[in-house]
Amino acid sequence: MKNPNTINLATSDEVRKAGWQAETRDADGHLCRTHVPFETDEDIVWLVREAMEHGETVTIWPPAQLYAPIQETR
Repeated sequence: MKNPNTINLATSDEVRKAGWQAETRDADGHLCRTHVPFETDEDIVWLVREAMEHGETVTIWPPAQLYAPIQETR
């Protein structure tokens, strides 16, 4: 591969830590697209359809705020 775009080589952990809620990857495992937190179920369906049309796999994580550490207030 000549002059690869480094974003395409990002790991799933890096993508998730950067705040993205979903990613798609091609058959070689290269990152193709990312998505911010979804607003509706239709947004999820759109991403999955688009990815499937291009032969990509999809990973969707729960929104980050669901897993934010609980802080005690006093």
